[in-house]
Amino acid sequence: MNVEGGYLATSRYVEDTYSPGHASVWGSWYCTATRSWGFACCRALSRDAAPRCHVLRQPASGAASASDAGANKLKGDKIPTTTTFDPAVWRDRSAFETPEGFLAWCVRHLVQSWQAWLTDGSLETWARSAGSGHSSAAAFLSSKCAAEASQCVEDFCRKVAERRLSAELVRKLEEMCISISRREYTHAYKVYMDVTIGSKKWQSNLPCMVNFSASRQDTEVQWTPDSGANPVDEAGVRTHIVLLRRLTSVAQALLPNGDPSKNCG
Repeated sequence: MNVEGGYLATSRYVEDTYSPGHASVWGSWYCTATRSWGFACCRALSRDAAPRCHVLRQPASGAASASDAGANKLKGDKIPTTTTFDPAVWRDRSAFETPEGFLAWCVRHLVQSWQAWLTDGSLETWARSAGSGHSSAAAFLSSKCAAEASQCVEDFCRKVAERRLSAELVRKLEEMCISISRREYTHAYKVYMDVTIGSKKWQSNLPCMVNFSASRQDTEVQWTPDSGANPVDEAGVRTHIVLLRRLTSVAQALLPNGDPSKNCG
């Protein structure tokens, strides 16, 4: 029954599908002020709006409805209380009911961290300390690169939401993101290589061509047409995964592991 005394439909069909980056489904929260449904995780009322779970505001005293309290108890829906975005603070995997939701949140968190570090001058400070010898400094300091990365991330999240990625590919990318959150960058890079080339397989036994760009610090892997479909190419996300590698490098530059063996390069 809704707040006006009417009965709601018992089935939500498409509303039961998680949108990328959200820890709850559409329709899990009802705003009494606007009489609109939204997401319990970030209080967004627009189904197409990008999730803003990083900067949630606490509901005003007395403004939350009974449905708010119920939504907060949804399985796996753990709402952060911080009002300031902090790149060093990651949401636990357990806060998401689906690996796709976690994956989408992670890539958005990484690209938002990049933009935040550009805005507050942290990257510029890092570049001065790193010196001119760091080949990625120019790219890291480029607002244009960060903006393009943001667009690429949204395209990736759309493909994740459409379930274009195989379950195994999602599992590996999930493992990579967990490693990044723990600042285990060496392992994250290993997973990246496993995803793009194949576990313990190189050019000698795989029909692919590998190019490494010293200027971009990126690895480009091309799968030959007659070799069969690679899962990454099948999903159309090779460019996006290469971007994830760059986002990992940006994160490592500003949030390095205290143990040098866990940093890549």
